[in-house]
Amino acid sequence: MKVTTSTLTIEGARLEGENPLPIFRSSQRHRVVTDNGSLTPELKLHMGENTGERYLPYRIQDRYSRKRDAMELKTIVLENDILRAVFLPEYGGRLYSLQEKSTGRELLYKNPVFQPANLAILNAWFSGGIEWNIGQVGHTFTTCSPLHAAKLSDDEGNEFLRMYEYERCKGLFWHIDFHLPPGVGQLGVYVRIVNDQTAAVPMYWWTNIAVEESEKSRVFSGTGDVIYIDPEQRGYGADRLPYLPAVPNADVSYPMAFPYASEYFFQTPVSERSPWEAVAYGDGRMFFERSTSVLRYRKMFCWGAHIGGRRWCDFLAKPGEGHYIEVQAGLAPTQLHGIEMPADSVWEFTQLIGGLGDADLDRVYQEDWEQARQYVESRIDEVLSEDDVYVTHAKHRSLADKAPEALLHIGSGWGALERLRRESEDGRSIPQGFTFADESLGAQQQLWMALLREGELPAHDVNEVPSSWMVQEEWMDRLSASIQQSLGAGQTWTAYLHYGVMLYERGREAEAIDAWAASLRLAPSAWAYRNLAVVKRQQGEYEQALSYYEQAYAVSGSFPDRAFVEEYLGLLIQHRAFERAWSIYESLPQAYYDSDRIQIIVGAAALELGHDAFMEKLFMSEFAVIREGETLIIQLWYAYNAKKLAMQQGVELTQERIEEAKLLFPPPAAIDFRTIG
Repeated sequence: MKVTTSTLTIEGARLEGENPLPIFRSSQRHRVVTDNGSLTPELKLHMGENTGERYLPYRIQDRYSRKRDAMELKTIVLENDILRAVFLPEYGGRLYSLQEKSTGRELLYKNPVFQPANLAILNAWFSGGIEWNIGQVGHTFTTCSPLHAAKLSDDEGNEFLRMYEYERCKGLFWHIDFHLPPGVGQLGVYVRIVNDQTAAVPMYWWTNIAVEESEKSRVFSGTGDVIYIDPEQRGYGADRLPYLPAVPNADVSYPMAFPYASEYFFQTPVSERSPWEAVAYGDGRMFFERSTSVLRYRKMFCWGAHIGGRRWCDFLAKPGEGHYIEVQAGLAPTQLHGIEMPADSVWEFTQLIGGLGDADLDRVYQEDWEQARQYVESRIDEVLSEDDVYVTHAKHRSLADKAPEALLHIGSGWGALERLRRESEDGRSIPQGFTFADESLGAQQQLWMALLREGELPAHDVNEVPSSWMVQEEWMDRLSASIQQSLGAGQTWTAYLHYGVMLYERGREAEAIDAWAASLRLAPSAWAYRNLAVVKRQQGEYEQALSYYEQAYAVSGSFPDRAFVEEYLGLLIQHRAFERAWSIYESLPQAYYDSDRIQIIVGAAALELGHDAFMEKLFMSEFAVIREGETLIIQLWYAYNAKKLAMQQGVELTQERIEEAKLLFPPPAAIDFRTIG
């Protein structure tokens, strides 16, 4: 009904910058996905396709800590007489809160703090609310980055909110329209994705909804057929809820029944016209969401009852205040099923999100899950039928091409740059429904603006951090032409540096090496030497890779950023050059010396060299950058205690001593982030 801007003051840890190094995609474009033999050929079709890790042209967001203070976040509020929705346009458009006005009750899990953690594609991620994941498997590229936001009006004069961006990895335009007309009890979410390129692209969409978790939380969907995680086989299995072979004798429609972090994917049949998912609670409340059929599949994720999972809940919020599960909706059978979006196509769907407060507890919690499921479905039908979903979708769809009216927040400048490139090259523009103003262009786009307008990529000082990376094919063609056609000005060290990044990301290794060599001939830089080190590391040429890192250091008398140090020390540790690694560590400036990731990496050297004081301090530290499921510090803990056992017993350190240490020395809670065992 109305859209306003406001602010939210919250305890939080700020993002403090980005890793400037280009992190190249996995050399394996597809993943090998295993199963326990229960998946049919149809269920295995396309599993793992185009799901290899990708990061460029984005930069890793790994600069944050656990030092929290009061921070002010910009919010956009959409509300009617029934619901109030609060969005965070600076952080991926996250729906932070969805509140019933009459009761003050939250429909979502609302995190009491803002705490980044290492769980997204680009590292930084925070829990709570609803996240919109597009483009590549994982928590999306823009989950901790700003989106464009605008206020529009529908045909009845009701205001609605549009958030949108240009997705650079896959070259897609996308927007989400949020609607709350008067008297409507569900938030309308209309998603439109435009691929107006001449080629198909691998695609991905999952709406991740965090809701409160309790012992009585029970999950339902339109089918009991699921693909689930089989931890014994380290792969997937197919079966039917509520009992799964991986957790014998436990009704896992109750997520707390899982003894470890887990997930399952509901395999909604094609015949299901309006897929849905719901979570019921012991006080009669029920959260639900329902969509058009394009968004066919559903998922449940939980942290389980394992100590590591409980630790993650506390780590992402405050002790005792971070318990949530995720109910998700996506385009493919699992998040590791590849799908392609055809050339010159538009995908769109509507999702409706709401709740009710008077479920019959006897029927919700009856032992027969299928009968309980049918009851839950009947209650959802009462408040939001299949026909209602499609009538709503038609209304939302009719507004899709409407231009944004009042801009509320500015996202990145990449959409504006793409608009200018298109106008310059072939006179065409961006799809209707998007506005990327010149005012959004910033420092990251200036290098490419120069290439666009002057035909050359200008050089900058070799010690200066490159402002951005680019991998888009049209820019690569333009840069290639600039290098080939120029006899002098266009052949800068930066032109060859960026051209090499583009080539290597495409798997053209030999050409990338030549480009970086040409860059070094023009001006030796840490950036080109580092990229050559990455090549040699991947080729298994350890000494040559180290040599390139050392030359990167030598050209400026230091490393331009701590990310160089992390990679260099990691390579030394990997090849057991412990004394060399420790010597480098001790010589670091304080800003690098205290880095979480560097402390963790060098822990292996400290263990090997007997620096017990360092190890004791390491095990008592709380690190912000721990990755989900990471066990490196746990392994160091067991090895450290096994080494002490061996010394006490006067025997060699063997695997037997390590197994003994696992039984005798449970790891401190501060470092225990295991999600299974």
